[in-house]
Amino acid sequence: MERFFKRFNVMNLQDVRLYLFNLITLGISFTAVENSLKIILLLASIIYTFQKIYDTYKKKNEADKEL
Repeated sequence: MERFFKRFNVMNLQDVRLYLFNLITLGISFTAVENSLKIILLLASIIYTFQKIYDTYKKKNEADKEL
């Protein structure tokens, strides 16, 4: 039986456990990255919105002063 495993490079139980552990770790790390990216995107959109509001307000006031 051992010849079969060596000949065809079949994974043993320890290899399967290692791959499973790595996949779980990778999944958890991507979940954390996703949440971080959501927060960064939310903050960026809030800042962009306030900047656009300020620019619009500023342009409107400049146009009112010219009249």
